[in-house]
Amino acid sequence: MSEFRYAARAANVIAPAAFAHHRSDMLKLSAGNAYPPALPDLSAEVAEALRRRDETLQYGPLYGIDDLRDAIAAYLHDDGIVADRENILVVNGAKHGLELACRVFLEPGDAVILTGPTYLTAVSIFQANEASFVSIGQDEDGMIVEELEEKLRARSLAGLPAPKLLFDTPDFHNPTGITLSAPRRQRILELAHEYDFMVIEDDPYRRVRFEGAALAPVKSLDTAGRVIGLGTTSKILAPGLKIGWVNAAPQVMRRMAAIKADGGSSPFTQRIVAELMRGGRLAAITAGITKVMHRHRDVMVAAFARHFPEAGFVAPKGGYFLWVELPGDVDSDAFARHAEKFGISVFSGRLSYAESPRTNFLRLSYSFCSPAEIEQGVATLARAFHDLAESGKVAAGQHGA
Repeated sequence: MSEFRYAARAANVIAPAAFAHHRSDMLKLSAGNAYPPALPDLSAEVAEALRRRDETLQYGPLYGIDDLRDAIAAYLHDDGIVADRENILVVNGAKHGLELACRVFLEPGDAVILTGPTYLTAVSIFQANEASFVSIGQDEDGMIVEELEEKLRARSLAGLPAPKLLFDTPDFHNPTGITLSAPRRQRILELAHEYDFMVIEDDPYRRVRFEGAALAPVKSLDTAGRVIGLGTTSKILAPGLKIGWVNAAPQVMRRMAAIKADGGSSPFTQRIVAELMRGGRLAAITAGITKVMHRHRDVMVAAFARHFPEAGFVAPKGGYFLWVELPGDVDSDAFARHAEKFGISVFSGRLSYAESPRTNFLRLSYSFCSPAEIEQGVATLARAFHDLAESGKVAAGQHGA
């Protein structure tokens, strides 16, 4: 095969095979796909979108349809976030917003602050934008701000530039399910002012809450435009609509819009979402999805207790994912490949680290499969693990560090 003249940023970057799994014979406990029976009937909203074909079958406005921007601002107001139309940019899902933020703020080599682990697709987006990384640990209260402050101070004393961005998912963190505590949300914002970096608050799961009281979003504490909020309908409505938004200071939002190469997200799907939000259906649909995900989480947690009690995890209070520590000295990449032989698709936890990965974790999703399939999948994972242990490739009696 010919050797092509790739750009440096793409020369050694290939999407992991795990991202491309579409085998119908596999139980999919990997990606956070929607549960098919929970997908809503959008017939009425589609009919309204088609009725407005002069709007919806044309190119869309660069910033998004005004009705949708206004509806998103009202949606954010419910969480105490002050925003209006001039703060909102409609994008093709939250990942699109993250990519635009990278293009606006990052030069090659600029540092980004992440938790270790973090959202696996965010890692690949930052890598594609040639970022360097400052990885910060987590505990039960989220990103450890004392460690963050120490690393920022050390960089300053060493004459290194401050990081440009901090990325986090404060509510039901992907992959760990942890919620960032209120004092740490405030302290991160204070450090952003002190060290002159932007905070990207990714918020796909906030309203998929099973228990506990909601905490104020970081964006609601922001009085100086330091926070870029990312939102999406993927987890609260339907991922195939590909509607997300950026909530940012107008001067930031306009720069992101200027490099938005699509010219404007699909006005057809925007109108569908606008009608749902304006008509009040989105809240009911989200509540239904949350009820389903709560049951799925409970089934997965109970299945581990029955079939794979050696594995470690903390049950999340919302969201779509379970972060599982495998027992023994096992490599998660090797285990993910081994699980495929048993008909189970899972993501190796190694994908969720920008640097210094922990090697014995899996990110599992309980969103896509039915309760019966989740039960079967966890039981099969346990069999796959014990098969690997019997082969001598893992010491099954030990717990990972």
